[in-house]
Amino acid sequence: MWIFKIDDEFGGRGHASLDVEQVRTVVELRRKKVEMTEAVILRLGEVITKILPRKAKIAQPTLYKNWDGYMAEFCKCGGVIEAAPPLCGLNSLDSPTVSFLIEPDGKIELVGSFDKFSGAEFVNAGCFSPQTSLPSIDLLRICESVGSVLYSKGAMGYVSVDLIAFKNIENPTSHPFFWAVDISLEMTDQTAICFFFDMLMEG
Repeated sequence: MWIFKIDDEFGGRGHASLDVEQVRTVVELRRKKVEMTEAVILRLGEVITKILPRKAKIAQPTLYKNWDGYMAEFCKCGGVIEAAPPLCGLNSLDSPTVSFLIEPDGKIELVGSFDKFSGAEFVNAGCFSPQTSLPSIDLLRICESVGSVLYSKGAMGYVSVDLIAFKNIENPTSHPFFWAVDISLEMTDQTAICFFFDMLMEG
């Protein structure tokens, strides 16, 4: 699964996906274990270019009515194409987020964490707090790792790092793997809710 993301969108609005398991040429090449030569790569490029408008799934079809419109915006604003974790369907991914504050002196303060859940693919419908999909993770260490790099680039203020968590298929009982997939340099609604909950529960 390959995921397209438009740079200046938010909340999954600029996402699209392509499941290569639905592309016959890819399935045949894998089955035959064909060596990837330059000619094979060129052929794959032609096939993908041809089938993308039909096979790609746009997360928000009310915003981008067809693939040409989506690609025009993608090329205008820029974007990224990410691989989904191997052998994981999108439904088997968890979506934890950690929020923190970068103080003017570079000190990092953890605000909170939560697990997002989707109403539609890539579109957040709500959150559970605190996150439980990465049970043994040191959240402050992630915040300090990301925050120190952002601070060195001049960033200060509130930051949220979106992660995806997924099982290690070779050892399902081990701690889940995780990847960082997005950064928001602002106080998001979910970060504000962490503060509200803290105030409601009197710390």
